[in-house]
Amino acid sequence: MPIRALLMDIDDTLFDFQTSSRNALSIAFRAFGLPFTPEMWERYRALDAELWQRFERGEITKEALYVERFRVFFAEYGLEADPAAFNAAYFRELGDQCNFMPHCEQALRQLHAQYKIFIVTNGNTEIQTRRIAASGMAQYFDRVFISEQMGCKKPDKLFYDKVFAEIGEDYRAQSIMIGDSLSSDMQGGRNAGIPTCLYGRTEPISPLCDYAVADLLELPALLAPL
Repeated sequence: MPIRALLMDIDDTLFDFQTSSRNALSIAFRAFGLPFTPEMWERYRALDAELWQRFERGEITKEALYVERFRVFFAEYGLEADPAAFNAAYFRELGDQCNFMPHCEQALRQLHAQYKIFIVTNGNTEIQTRRIAASGMAQYFDRVFISEQMGCKKPDKLFYDKVFAEIGEDYRAQSIMIGDSLSSDMQGGRNAGIPTCLYGRTEPISPLCDYAVADLLELPALLAPL
């Protein structure tokens, strides 16, 4: 059956989360009177990614993750700051950041003319809602599913079961999961029993990926014959 619906991740697939996060962190560190170097940014990225993978495996709650990343980071660099207060400051700035992956709006405009687009994200509800509203991209999204509101997360099969219960189970046989994460998006698609497309690569790099695109504008041609 032909593809009718795209389940799309948002951070680092449609929105440039890395740029948004770096900008928000820079402002927060400056507000707290703390240094923030390129090397510190790279260490934070690695630490944050490790904790998100633990969250996906069910080893840590999202609330604990938010504080733990800064607790460990500040300890490593000998910085004095309250991790919870710093995370709150970071979130305030992050919600105002709207940065996009290359050709995001052009691709969404083309895709939405042919397919339903359902956003599936593990991000923070308040921040994702603010960013989507400010982005001007909401017009292309038929529904937005945020894990906090669903009571479960990617890559769990239950998350996708709830999505299809909302949009119609008949969509399952005509959907594809598109995202940048092997552990969340590609594994999630596999758990849901739908094909997967890895964003940001020229070819599949794992058995979890059925397809791959390096640029969002490659999606219309890829999807057309499916």
